[in-house]
This record gives sequence, structure tokens and C-alpha cells, in this order.
Amino acid sequence: MRRRHWYLLVILLVILTAAGVFASLYAQANRVVTESEQKRPLPGAALYDQDGQIIKRLGTGSVYVPLDSAPPELQRAVESTHDTRAINAYLARQMVEPQGVWNRLKLALLPSVLQRRYSQRERLELFLNQAYFGEGAVGMEAASQTYFNKPVQEISLSESALLAALIQEPEGASPFKDPARAKELRAAVLASMRQSGHIDQNQEQQASQTPLNLERREPGYAHHFSDYLGSTLAEQLGEDRVFQGGLRIATTLDRQLQLLAEEILGQFSTEGALVALSPDGKIRAMVGGLDYAKDSTNLALSKETQVGSTLRPLIYATGLKEDWAVNHLVEDIQRSFGEFQVDNAGDRYWGTVTMKHALVMDLHNAAVWTLNELGLDKVSELAQAVDLPLQPDRASLALAMGEVQDGVSLLQLTAAYLPAVNEGQYLPAVGYEEVRDSDDNTVLKPQARTPATVLTPQQSYLLTDMLKPGMDYGSISQLEAGFPAALTASTSRDGKNQWAVGYTPDLLVGVLLRTPETGEEEPSSRLLAGEVWLKFMEQAKELKSVAAQGDEDEAKETEEFQVPEDVETGVLIDVFTGLLANERCPQVEVDAFIAGTKPTRWAPCALPPPEPEPPPAPVVPSIPREQAPPSRPEPEPEPEPEPEPEPEPEPEPEPEPEPEPVEPVLPEPEAPPEPEVPVQPGPEEPILPEPEESVQGEEPPAS
Repeated sequence: MRRRHWYLLVILLVILTAAGVFASLYAQANRVVTESEQKRPLPGAALYDQDGQIIKRLGTGSVYVPLDSAPPELQRAVESTHDTRAINAYLARQMVEPQGVWNRLKLALLPSVLQRRYSQRERLELFLNQAYFGEGAVGMEAASQTYFNKPVQEISLSESALLAALIQEPEGASPFKDPARAKELRAAVLASMRQSGHIDQNQEQQASQTPLNLERREPGYAHHFSDYLGSTLAEQLGEDRVFQGGLRIATTLDRQLQLLAEEILGQFSTEGALVALSPDGKIRAMVGGLDYAKDSTNLALSKETQVGSTLRPLIYATGLKEDWAVNHLVEDIQRSFGEFQVDNAGDRYWGTVTMKHALVMDLHNAAVWTLNELGLDKVSELAQAVDLPLQPDRASLALAMGEVQDGVSLLQLTAAYLPAVNEGQYLPAVGYEEVRDSDDNTVLKPQARTPATVLTPQQSYLLTDMLKPGMDYGSISQLEAGFPAALTASTSRDGKNQWAVGYTPDLLVGVLLRTPETGEEEPSSRLLAGEVWLKFMEQAKELKSVAAQGDEDEAKETEEFQVPEDVETGVLIDVFTGLLANERCPQVEVDAFIAGTKPTRWAPCALPPPEPEPPPAPVVPSIPREQAPPSRPEPEPEPEPEPEPEPEPEPEPEPEPEPEPVEPVLPEPEAPPEPEVPVQPGPEEPILPEPEESVQGEEPPAS
């Protein structure tokens, strides 16, 4: 009995010990799960576009996507190839390394702990966000961006099956390394889905025959914009917070415009950059180069010292701020300004012309003269008001030719035009709306954005009015826009870069292109940047019209540039005098004026020619008598011949009569010449734009 009791006691102790060990292991296994949740490294900041779709993640770590955001096809594909036990075991191995007896025991218990702690959907969500898909992609979002360059919410059935296959062989079945193996495993996953009743045979066949169409790329899109925004936020929040803090950043990016910009730059196959801003300065698109994987340099932010004619509108805008009207006369005469001298294109000079005409025709000497008249101080003051880093002590008249000693970026240059499209108001460019942490608390918002008044609404419209004719008959008339737009486009003085900056009523876009190198037989277009700008704007308007279907009021509101109060439009002006013109003038423009500033006098060319004086009566001079020709003499009669027997002699020829006197014919007096209308110097063929409205004022009276 004693021995028996002893055995029972030993067995009881063993059971209690085993139970204690099991309880301890179970407790530690629970602790492992808890610590795994707490110590799970936070991912880098996730950037989201205006539609709430992810753009890219910054730094390391995976972007956690709720199961409800994963496509049902992906969930079914994983469930068809990974049962509950396999999913639990996979998650357990990510929490505990199978090294040592104790860890192996905990690893054996972890699946049951996970089974009790999480529901089936929660375990599937953890699995999809922690699984390794190869190519360095952890989690379904990173995998979707790595292989398909789009959010996981958008992947198809065939793409879902491929991701499920990659979980089984992350490296061996990589479609980049072994496409055949990737297709084989994808087909196996699709067959399993059909057998499980998730898809039918037709769906299986179509998905199996879908080409892979994969291209190795950086996960996500808008890479240059993402880098720019990451650097901007790191300056305010610190790098650790941005790249390992689990932040969620709502950006200003418009997904459709961004993808459109990337596509169009790729079509032109020329290295360059494009920036698109809304009138309030929000960045809607930013492309900094053709191939981010090859070169991550952001050309939209690079400092350029040669910017073509893109600064000239700001020079003339300074004139508007000095109360110059658009018909203010400037001098386009070849001259030296100290040691500085430039030549006009084609070596043609217009003389004295209106400020608007000088801008429309992109006249070099007129721009330099205007800058000299206004002064570098005043132009630099306006430039600094729109955050252009121009210092008068480091600038020169070469500024009119686009030479900036300290350099400006495309983003800075484009943003400088914001007052023109925003009724004279300026707001600095910004790339984000709000930053939230992993607990959904607001971490950062842009500082209170109080706009600065740079121009009055009237001056802003006048600047637009000066830029609009450039594509009608000006220096960029090769570009044809079928919509209201203001644009300046040119090549830098050193010939290395091409620039285009312009806007419609609701979008401001800047383009920078490196001038492509071509052979002499195929010279590159000097307006290639303008062509990129125009194509982007045309397709952006198509996207907007599709989005605005059913809202005609919104479409009409942004179709035309709105004319402010106290602005009179449609005034025909002679470009050489700045005075009122009509069809008699050979060179005219259609101007807008702030009320009270329109000229009241007519240009000389507009005045009708004076009535010609009646010609004097022709005078017939009298002929003096003594000079009169002698009268015709009477012929003497011939004597009758005596009859003779000989034959009659031949009669003598009759003498020719003297000619009768003829009255002298006096020439008809010539009519007095028509008075000539003074013609000013200009191009060989006059340019006569159609006036927007009837000419203001009455027909000039006859002189």
C-alpha cells in the first residue's frame, strides 16, 4: 500500500509538474504573442492620394492593409492553398525562432494560442500582412506594388493567384527570375480555387492564359514626389518618426493627373520634369525624371541657372504693379546697356511698341529695356514675394534673358505664377493635407495658409491678357490650344534646357526638358516643352470633363478666365503708339484695361485720309498770230495742151497738198496723289488679330 501510494504520489507530482510546465509554456506563448503585437516594428509612413489609395510607403516595414480592403479573389486564393493549420504555423514561426528545446516547446503551443486568441478572419489578415512574397516584399500591399505597380485593392484574379503562389515559393517562383515556374504555380492555385468552388472553369482558363506582363520596378508610383514629401516632413518631424513611425499621410496628389504626367513624359522619351499645381498651391502631380530606378534625381527640384524667357512675365507684372497699362510703350531697339547687349531673334527690331506686344512676340531688347527701366530692386521684390530666391545685388540685366546666378527649380518657377491664376493671391506649394499616427491622432497639418496679396485681381487678369495671344499670333503660335490658356515657352540661352510654364483657369503646369541631342538632319523642336505642356493640358481637360459630367455649372465656371470688376476688354490698340486703333492700322492688338485707364485718343493710322483738293482746270495756251502756219496756197490751173498729132505725153504728177495746221494737244493734268497713311516699321506681313469685342469708342471723325 505504501509503495502504491508512493507511485501515485510520484505520478501526481509528475502530472502537476507537467501541468505547471505546460501552464508556464502556455503563458509564455501568450506573452510571445502579446510582445509580438507590441514590438512589431512600425512601418514607414504610408502616403495616400486624394482618392484614399496608397501611393507608396517610406522607409522600412510593411503597410498594414485591413482584410476588408483586400480583394476577395486574393483571400480565396490563399484559403485554397493554405489551410488554418498552415496559416497558424506560419504566424508562429514569425514570432519564435525554433532554436533550443524551450523555444521549440513554445513554438509547438503557439498555433493553439493563436487559434484561441484570434478569429479565422483576423489570422488571415495577419497572414496576408506578414507573409513574404519575394523580391524583398513583406505583406500583400508591398507585393502588389512590387509586381504590379498598383494597390492591392486593384489586383485581378490572375494576379491574386500569382501572389498566393509566391507565398509558397517566394524566391524560386519569382516571375522576374523564372516566369515558367511562376505560371506553373499560378495555374495550380487557380485549379485549387476551382476545386474549392470559388471560381468556375471558364474563369480558371482565362486567368491561366493571362500573360504575366511584369516589369521590375520600384514599389508604388510618384517616386520623386514621395521622396520630396518624405524629406519635407522629416525636417519637421524627424527621420525616425517619418520612416519608422507608422504614420499615415494624406497627400495633395491627384492620381489620374500623376499617372498622366508620367505617361506623357515617357511618350516623349526626353529626360525632364513636370509639375502641376492647383490655384491654391497644392501639388497635383510631380514627375522628376524618366526612370526613377536608374536615376532618382528629382529634376523638378534641381536648381537651374538658365530658365529661358520664363521670368519675363514677372518683369512685366512688375510693370503692372507700377501702374503701367498693357499698352505702356517700351523700346525694342538694339542698344548696349553698359557692357550688356543682346540680339533679337532673327535680328529684327520693332522700335517703340506696347508692353503687351513685346511680351507676346518675346522681344529680347524690349525685355531688357523694361527691366532696366523698372530696376532690379522692384523686380526682385516681386520675385521674393512669390518665394523666388532673387537678390538684387546678385542679379543683372541678364535676368531678362533667363540667367539666374543662384538658380531656381521648376517647382519654384511654376509656383511663382500662382498669383496669375489665383486673383493675385499667393500660397506656397504644399504636398500634404494631414499627417496621422498609428492611433489615428492628427500629428501635423500645414500651417495656417493665409494667402499673400501679390497682385490685385485686376492686375492678375491683365497679366493673363498679355500672355494669352502668344499661341494665337506670337512667338509660340506653332502651339494651338483649343481652350483658354496662358503660356510662355522658350529654350534657355545656352540651348541645354527647354521650358514651358502656363495655366488654364483651374490648373498651373510647368515643364522642364533637357534639350535632346539629334543629328543635323533632324533638329529638335525649340518648343518641345510647350508640346508636352499642351498635350498634358488637353488630356487633363478630358479627364476633368468626364469627372464633371452632370455638373454643367462647375464645368462652365472653370472654362473661361473670369474678368474682374472694373476691367474693360476688347479694346483695339495700335501696337506702335498704344492709342486706339481700327481696321486702317496695319499692326494692332486687343487689350484689356482697368476702368479709367483706356486711351481716349486715336492713333494716326486710325484717322481717315484728308479729302483731296479739286484739281485745277486745264489751261489751253493761245497761239500767237505771227506764229500761225501759212494758209494753204491755191494750186494754179494747168494750161490746156495744143492738139498735136503726136501721142499725148504722160501728165505730170499733181503736187502733194500742204498739210493742214493742227491744233497742239496739251497733256491731261495728273490727279494729285492720295495722301499716304504713315506706316510704322514692322514685319513684312501685318498681323491683325480678330478683336474679342467690337472696338470701344466711336469711329474717329474725318479730318
